Amino acid sequence: MRYLPMIKYILKRWVKILVLLSALLLGFALAEMLSMTISLSTSISVAQRQYSTRSHPPGVYVQVGRPAHTTGSTLPPCSAIPRLLQASNPKAAAPLPPTLPGISSPRPAPQIDRVGFPENYRNEFKLIYVVDRPDNKQVRVICGNDIAAAVKPGKTFPYGSVFVMEIYNAKQDANGNILKDEKGQYIREALTAIFVHRKEQGFGADYLDDRSGEWEYIGYRPDKTYLPNAAPGKTNACASCHLRQAGKSEDYVFRKE
Repeated sequence: MRYLPMIKYILKRWVKILVLLSALLLGFALAEMLSMTISLSTSISVAQRQYSTRSHPPGVYVQVGRPAHTTGSTLPPCSAIPRLLQASNPKAAAPLPPTLPGISSPRPAPQIDRVGFPENYRNEFKLIYVVDRPDNKQVRVICGNDIAAAVKPGKTFPYGSVFVMEIYNAKQDANGNILKDEKGQYIREALTAIFVHRKEQGFGADYLDDRSGEWEYIGYRPDKTYLPNAAPGKTNACASCHLRQAGKSEDYVFRKE
């Protein structure tokens, strides 16, 4: 009996040691699990970045006639136009809207506007490219909504794609010669027209033989009223041009080199 207190003391000490060892082992196991989780997460993150780099390599994609872009999210807004804008000479005559190619007789076209004016497009659409047109002394600014701007080279545009083309008069001297900025680019003056085309399922059927895929077209003045020669029922020239000049292989969309 005299050894009983000593035995109890030894047993308590062993219990404490076992509890301490158990806690240490549990802590070690948890640390290992946390380390594996962090390592796995890091590996996944690296793999995702590598996949993203392979899928969307840095730099600008350029293909003949294809809008130049990386991804839609990296493009600047439509308002970020890399061309000077100067006010028109107030003494000059008011600019005339652009004219579409003449058509000897009315050609089939949708009689209603199913395209619609894209409100706030300058902030919400992406700038695809800007082109100077020496043949008609214009600056044309091409913008697309997120759906259109995200399309990679060689791919067709999904339904819901919308493009806007702003047309500006190029600044000229008194003799009608184009004036350029220090980079050799045309200087924008008055905005004369806003052309819009949209792709939706079943669109374009009303153009009949001049149908350019499932796109429909419309033209507006800057005040959002219709251009006389690009109003509902008068947009065949747009469809015909895209059909014959852009063509099926480009999904009937003009693309920049």
